[in-house]
Amino acid sequence: MRIFLFGKLAERVGREVEYDVPADGCTVGELRRGLAAAVPPIADTLAQLSTRACIDREMVSESARVLPGQEVAFVPPLSGG
Repeated sequence: MRIFLFGKLAERVGREVEYDVPADGCTVGELRRGLAAAVPPIADTLAQLSTRACIDREMVSESARVLPGQEVAFVPPLSGG
């Protein structure tokens, strides 16, 4: 499935990455760890819990379940003026 990335995540590897979620799904925490291992340039930012996960455009907790076919995005803290 496509995982959408924003902010400095997107700056490092692009706005989307492909990642295989198990057929029975996984938690956001499991997805975060798997994605960090699969895409090392974003591992440090993904490891920060301030980088929020969204499923179907709603922010969710680490224990939320991700199923194949859902829209998933990771959004790091934004700064600027």
